[in-house]
Amino acid sequence: MRLPRTLFFIIFIVILGLTGCTSSAPSNGASQNPNNPNSPAGQQHKNNSDNQPSPSVGQSNEQSASQNNDMDKKNDEEIKEKEVMLVFSDANLMEQYKEPRVIKYKKETNLPTIALKAWQNGPQNKNLVTLMPKNVKIQSLKKEGDTAVVSLSQEIKQANLGSSGEQFLLEEMATILSQFGYKNMKVLIDGKEVETILGHMDTTTPIEPLNLDQLKEMK
Repeated sequence: MRLPRTLFFIIFIVILGLTGCTSSAPSNGASQNPNNPNSPAGQQHKNNSDNQPSPSVGQSNEQSASQNNDMDKKNDEEIKEKEVMLVFSDANLMEQYKEPRVIKYKKETNLPTIALKAWQNGPQNKNLVTLMPKNVKIQSLKKEGDTAVVSLSQEIKQANLGSSGEQFLLEEMATILSQFGYKNMKVLIDGKEVETILGHMDTTTPIEPLNLDQLKEMK
């Protein structure tokens, strides 16, 4: 009876020892856990994270550049003001007078056209008149050397003016444009050269401006 009990006791001790060794051994899966900072995988994950640039820095730079571009566009589109001299004649077409006018613009390249349109809209002084019909379109304004080349629509032919009126109209346009670096002016109709617009003045050659300093302001 003693022999079986002793054998049973030895077997129990062996099983107990084997069970303890198995439970204390670390699993391979735990040793490779990237969330564990002490494991090799965790160290590798940490190193990779440290080497990656922060996305917030790049995004911040892009946002800053975008804001600067928006500010540049806003500055380009700001409305500016400039005083120019418009030229009108009296109601009897006897004399021509200059009239100061503040015009608003966004781009400096548009100033000559804006000034001509302001002249077309008429004077502020009631004793002066505009000679350009309101329905005439200023189609384009280009620079060829020192000459301003202005294309008008066909409606200019409807202007009821004699030789003096036609001369005044062309001189006033040329004088206004002389303030923007043009020495003289040539007029086209629908983009084409014509011998005359109203039958009196030769428009195949440039029109010379008046001397602004010699023109008076009507009080």
